[in-house]
Amino acid sequence: MSVLQDRPALPNILATVRDFLEHGTDTSPAQLRFRAQVSAFLLGVVEREVALGPELDRQASKELAAFFDKVASLDEMIDMFCRAARTGELDARFDAALELALALTIAKVRIVKPEHLAPQHRT
Repeated sequence: MSVLQDRPALPNILATVRDFLEHGTDTSPAQLRFRAQVSAFLLGVVEREVALGPELDRQASKELAAFFDKVASLDEMIDMFCRAARTGELDARFDAALELALALTIAKVRIVKPEHLAPQHRT
């Protein structure tokens, strides 16, 4: 499971799809269509996370380590980045911090909803 990605986590996604497959036919046609669309979307997220997540995590770790000139776990570095941004510690490096925040956001959107990205950010 990719560290970079927000919730829902893969186990939650898979449980939701499994629940639909087990109980989805107990609903009205409109509800069935909606639950099928949600399940298809969630399976797409899982597919992209499995395919892209490890590389996106590696890239994020590399970028954060270079930004902070420090090696730590991806979770720790994301927490450091967020904490530093909230407290104003990154104000002097605003442009670099904004560029990094944009790169991290693009990586997240590549998993969840890649069609919302500009073409140059989809690959």
